[in-house]
Amino acid sequence: MAEPKWLKDMNKDEYMKEDFEATGKSVAGTTIEGIDKNDPEWLDKAAKKVNAAEGNDYVKLDSGLLTVNQINWMLRNTIGELTFVDDNNQFLWYNRPQDPNYKMKAGRKPEQVGDTMKAIHPDVRDVIPNAKKVVHALRTKEAGHDDVYMPVPTGNLKELVLHYYKRVEDDNGNYAGIYEWVQDLYPLVKYFCETTGQKLVVDEDATTGATYRRNSDPDAATSASTKAAEEKKEEAPKPDTTTGASQH
Repeated sequence: MAEPKWLKDMNKDEYMKEDFEATGKSVAGTTIEGIDKNDPEWLDKAAKKVNAAEGNDYVKLDSGLLTVNQINWMLRNTIGELTFVDDNNQFLWYNRPQDPNYKMKAGRKPEQVGDTMKAIHPDVRDVIPNAKKVVHALRTKEAGHDDVYMPVPTGNLKELVLHYYKRVEDDNGNYAGIYEWVQDLYPLVKYFCETTGQKLVVDEDATTGATYRRNSDPDAATSASTKAAEEKKEEAPKPDTTTGASQH
């Protein structure tokens, strides 16, 4: 993943102290004790221990009243993949896809819920150190940042998978965890262009994106139209284009 300079410059000795085995407790006091965090049946066992609301039980939120079922339905149909990890580095939730055959871009399984961050990250290459860096950066609001953008090169100029990490705070501004949003941004950009009558072109003078383009295949079936040479041959959108004319 590409990472911003402020994240690259972080002190490794500091962020490697992140406890990915989740041996502590959540500051909010929400850690459920007495159950192995990496137990594949953690969700059912933990829910039973705390008598968790479920089904048609109502949940009063700060700006709404929904049943657990309604919350589940809404989150399952939310655009993108969402996960939540608490301040004790325990993976507590993800929005399970409605379609059981859907292949997640950041794969998660029901039996992983409750796992420690160490358990859900493969111990290969720099995966765990990089994950610790992101967590520690958001825990400490490194250089004033409360979110991290991590685009993942896919080798396709018409696909940009973004991993967006956002610091979650309680009502007093204390660190409460991180939610991650994963989404291929291209369908959104494509819709924007189609709606406004605009188009994407390669800026050959840009100082950013060169590495991404170089590592991508401009002749792929899904990305040929993004080549700068082809874009230059196309005429600029006319003022009377049928979509988004008023945007020009």
